This record gives sequence, C-alpha cells and structure tokens, in this order.
Amino acid sequence: MSTTPTPLNLGQIIAAVRDGERPSYEDLRYAICAMDALATFNRSAFIKLAEAEKEGRKPFLVTSAQWQFEESFRRAQRAMAKPPKEYVGWNNDPDNPEFLARRKQALRFAERFMGAAT
Repeated sequence: MSTTPTPLNLGQIIAAVRDGERPSYEDLRYAICAMDALATFNRSAFIKLAEAEKEGRKPFLVTSAQWQFEESFRRAQRAMAKPPKEYVGWNNDPDNPEFLARRKQALRFAERFMGAAT
C-alpha cells in the first residue's frame, strides 16, 4: 500500500531551510508565494495605519495598531500551519493560467501608471 506523503506546512519548510535541509523546488516555490502574500497583507496594514494617522482619525478596528498587530499574528499562524500551495489557493497559484493572465494585466496597468507618474 503506497501512501502519498503529507505536504509540509510553511512553518516546517522555513524550519527545514534554517536547519540546512533542502526542501523540494515546489515547496520553496509556493513558500515564496505565501511569504509574498503575508508581506503584501502587512504592507497594506501599514498603509492603512499611516493614512489614518495622517488624517487624524481615531484608532478603530483596521486603523488600530493593536488590531493590525493581532490580525498579522493570526494571519501568520494560519499561513504557517498550512502547506503553502493550500494557503496561496488556486486563485493565486502561479500554475493557474487565469492567475497568470490577471497578473500580466495588472503588471501592464502598473507599468502604464508608473510611466505616467514620471
């Protein structure tokens, strides 16, 4: 009876790399995507906090540093406990042709926007 090995979760992949192991290319590929998603969420949180502070708004939910801190911790816990491919999901999977088409379109838009800004 052959069983498929359980995929490593993001926390296990990071620990394996730090312990000198060499996770598979696929594990590392999706780990990068998952870490990029976490970084994007955190960057968005900082922007919300900065905008609220700049506008003098009182801290409330997403404009509260405490709320953002707790949400960032919860998000990281969820990500670390799942295989990165599962955390990333099909809608953001680099093997999904629809995702690649959306990404290409977004990059073209950003390029036009950035070109217009200079």
